Amino acid sequence: MQPVPSYQGHITSNLQTRRRGIFRRAAYLFLWTLMFVIPWENAVVIHGFGTISRVVGIPAFGMALLAILECGTLRMLASQQIIMLAFLVWGGFTYFWSYDPGSTVASIYTFVQLFMMVWLIWEFAQTRRQQLLLLRAYSLGAIVSSVGTLLGFVNNTGMQSGRYSGLNFNPGDLAFILALAIPISLYLAMRERKKVLVWLDGAAMVLAFCAIVLTASRGSLVACMPTLIIVPFLFPKLRLGRSLIMLVFLALAGIGSWLFMPASSWSRLSTIGTEITSGTLNERTMIWQIGWQVFGRAPFQGVGAGAYAPAVEHTLGLASDVAGTQAGAPVARLVAHNTFFSILVEQGAIGFILFVVLLLTLLLSAWKLPRVDRVFWLCILATWAIGALDLTWEQRKPTWFIFGLLIAFAATKVVPAARSFTRERFGRRPLELSQRSAVSAQIFRSQGWS
Repeated sequence: MQPVPSYQGHITSNLQTRRRGIFRRAAYLFLWTLMFVIPWENAVVIHGFGTISRVVGIPAFGMALLAILECGTLRMLASQQIIMLAFLVWGGFTYFWSYDPGSTVASIYTFVQLFMMVWLIWEFAQTRRQQLLLLRAYSLGAIVSSVGTLLGFVNNTGMQSGRYSGLNFNPGDLAFILALAIPISLYLAMRERKKVLVWLDGAAMVLAFCAIVLTASRGSLVACMPTLIIVPFLFPKLRLGRSLIMLVFLALAGIGSWLFMPASSWSRLSTIGTEITSGTLNERTMIWQIGWQVFGRAPFQGVGAGAYAPAVEHTLGLASDVAGTQAGAPVARLVAHNTFFSILVEQGAIGFILFVVLLLTLLLSAWKLPRVDRVFWLCILATWAIGALDLTWEQRKPTWFIFGLLIAFAATKVVPAARSFTRERFGRRPLELSQRSAVSAQIFRSQGWS
């Protein structure tokens, strides 16, 4: 039998490498598209199937499996992801004593999907450029939601109890999605070299802030405060022209909100101070009081993942959204309106401790990043924490997108020489993207938690 020439072996190896690259690029493309549609996923809902994010997420996971099968290797999970898995497993255990097993099964199914999204980010966004592109995707998606909300205001549609919304979102959820997009757009504007994209990022900030005012979401407006706090830390890193552009867009956001927003939005937003000091936070404190009574019955193990609503409704003697009232009209289910309290009641002290440990590890990871990145990620975590005090967001995609991307961001470590590249990037002579390969050799990827 004739031996196979060595050059044929090289050709076969090259073809295999190229095929692996194609699968990985395709998986990343679907992942990028998923991040893009998340801020406006409710705009397209397929009856009996779900939102457009599911339409994109399924092929993203399928392509990821093909890529993994082709290369035959998996990236080792980080410590934070192991804590996530522990949190997920504990939530699954709560099924055995859950007040509503059906709700717990649905909740665990959602958590599994969210963890798979975190894994996709970890596996297919291993370079800084890929991670920044995912942030760009979220920012672009937020523009879609902002424009949809503003069009609803112009066309006098999308009104919900005196508050404007768009694309089938709850006003509070939509506002928080946009509140997270504001620091992301600011950070991208700082890093971006192309002026067109800088102006796009500035426009995204203005549109998002105006849309938040239209939704009249008090919690999300307060959640924008960390972005204002970090501005003095970031502006010294910018050139004079870039700083002036950012100041112009910040001024446009404030002036546009003041001149064109309806009186109903300003009327609701003006009650922020009184609601915090002496109000009921739109009856949230009463819901928390009942939830605290429910927590007292199962302080360690909780009432079951996803079972907050049925447990509190039973305590109050209310009809659920399934059973409806005697008149036949359904009653909207109660929610905790506080992510931390929801986890505490549903998964008890054990699940709550796991979640707090996860947040602490994320905080430590952000703290170890270079200065500009550190300020940005601490701002994002602060924004999320403030918004989570008002919303039940432990099962929302933007939450786990932020967590997953921060883990990937922290695992892409930069040696001192590459940090000088970062400083040059913000200096007078930005480094061309074509020179990225020259510094890529100085970047290594950690498999664990930094």
